[in-house]
Amino acid sequence: MRNFLCIDYTILGTLHKMRIPQTDYPYQIQAKHDENEFMSEAKENKGILIRYAAVLDIFAAASGGLTLTEVMNETGLPRGTVHRLLGALLDVGYIESVDGRKVYVLGKRLMRMFHLTMPLGSIEQIVRPILEGLVEQFGETAFLAHLIGNKVEAAATVLPVSENQSFVQPGRGMPIHVAASAKAVFAFQDDALIEIALNEPLVKYTDKAKTDKAAIRAEFATIVEDGFAVCNEELDPGILSYACPVFMEPEGVIYSIGLVGPAQRLCQYSKPEIIDALSDSALEVSALLSSGKLSQS
Repeated sequence: MRNFLCIDYTILGTLHKMRIPQTDYPYQIQAKHDENEFMSEAKENKGILIRYAAVLDIFAAASGGLTLTEVMNETGLPRGTVHRLLGALLDVGYIESVDGRKVYVLGKRLMRMFHLTMPLGSIEQIVRPILEGLVEQFGETAFLAHLIGNKVEAAATVLPVSENQSFVQPGRGMPIHVAASAKAVFAFQDDALIEIALNEPLVKYTDKAKTDKAAIRAEFATIVEDGFAVCNEELDPGILSYACPVFMEPEGVIYSIGLVGPAQRLCQYSKPEIIDALSDSALEVSALLSSGKLSQS
């Protein structure tokens, strides 16, 4: 009796004489089938992506928006296909309707992605003259913050010449519940994003810091109404900060501009004076960081 571990050369010889192709073996047949199926699926997916890209290219060139019929005419695709493409793009926020009408433009989510490609150095170079103007007027640190995912971080900072300590460093995270810059941004986000951010640990940095979600949401509502946010010793003892949202179309609020310094010094100026200056600066930043301006940079 042969050992079952030994090779049966008689059988191998028989198979060789039969000249059975390798692809006739079951596992190789399945592997070839899987490969063909994968290639077919990849080719199909590529075709779908090309269609999406073509539609987005058309929207990018049409600042006034497009209707479904206009997209059909531009792409040559049938109504049903265009309807499905637009529906998917609407669902993910890459396009959106104008005033509830059936006219569509590039959406906030896609435009925000465009801003995320900007290096911090480039952003600082663009807004630095505005921040320097605030520093010259108030003698305190001026800064710009921006939304990245579900967090707000400092993007650019300018310190007074006499100041040797920075309260805001580029790249530093700004807590949603205490930092004026983060409040000024998150107050204008949708509920889903706010909820995600509020589910992060809410650290009580000082006795004045709010950690109750309902209280934070109530403050956001006040910020939307007033148009500015305040951090009064909530993050660092003795430090006062103001921030205003930067409104942009179609991106919405993804930046805020602020002023921070020791409360004793910053309180020498009236709140209306500071808010007026920050509001004017926010308008300047909006004009400089608009999508059209950045695309020319």
